[in-house]
Amino acid sequence: VPCPVFENEKIIQQPAVKINLTEMYIDAATNFIKEKSGLYAASYTYCNCTTFSEQSSPFLLYMAFQHTHKPQFSGKLATNSCIRGEFGDALAELDWGVGQILEELEKDGVSDNTFVFFTSDNGPDLAFKTHAGVQGPLRCGKASTWDGGQRVPGIAWWPGKIRHGRTQELAATLDLFPTVMKLAGGKMPSVITDGIDMSPILFENKKSNRQSFVYYSPYSTPQTGPYALRLGQYKAHFYTKGGSCPGDYPDEVCRGKLMAHSPPLLFNLNVDPSELYPLDPTEYADVLQEIEKVKKDFESTMVWGESQMARGKDPSYEP
Repeated sequence: VPCPVFENEKIIQQPAVKINLTEMYIDAATNFIKEKSGLYAASYTYCNCTTFSEQSSPFLLYMAFQHTHKPQFSGKLATNSCIRGEFGDALAELDWGVGQILEELEKDGVSDNTFVFFTSDNGPDLAFKTHAGVQGPLRCGKASTWDGGQRVPGIAWWPGKIRHGRTQELAATLDLFPTVMKLAGGKMPSVITDGIDMSPILFENKKSNRQSFVYYSPYSTPQTGPYALRLGQYKAHFYTKGGSCPGDYPDEVCRGKLMAHSPPLLFNLNVDPSELYPLDPTEYADVLQEIEKVKKDFESTMVWGESQMARGKDPSYEP
């Protein structure tokens, strides 16, 4: 089925025309911002709808770019603009798109009252070789629990509220939900959530409230549990398995089969971000003991949901 573009429940384009797809997304995003900031009567060129707004109102814009997934593409502004090839052109177009959104916030006078967070969902898909991103010194990539598959950019922007700089504190995309809820004055649901408010890092230049992070693999099961756990600067691997990776990738660990580790492989990420040199488990027995305690506490409240992928496909839903 050719990939469609939806506007709510309506297909507005099929197949998607990639040469102007990003421009279409950005037009929709900037029109939405204008509408919510009270400066615009929204008349979308791709649907028969007009919405008027007389005053600004709180809004949430979730902007998920197709870039830089494969297949990579770019419009006239970015094509052949980078020595990095198609991936570089796609990345340049993404950069342009983010810039357009930030410019719109400033133009509409709401930048000083808008929290912006830029991030990604996972590390590079190494199976696509030069058409994938680069994880720098981090090991492996997408679909692995090595840090090359897990660490992603985290860039926060709020003029007048967030100071320029960087932090080494631990945070996760899971933390965006409680952070945004607090900023908006919302109430968290009465269920256990894994996110932790990032406000101390963002606005107060303080230590993170997050001390640990639990790594689940796409291959994790109730029998294996999490593959790894980070506590402070230390990370323990209970299981390792290669992720999305070509058969000729030079690091055989990244294309390796599932391996259980007892005792776990332990790394100090502050001095060994590439996870190349396991620490002596005897010398660091106290660290491993604390990690095991955190893991046990976490798993005591972990509830496995039904796999949506395992439910199979239903052709009747194809657009």
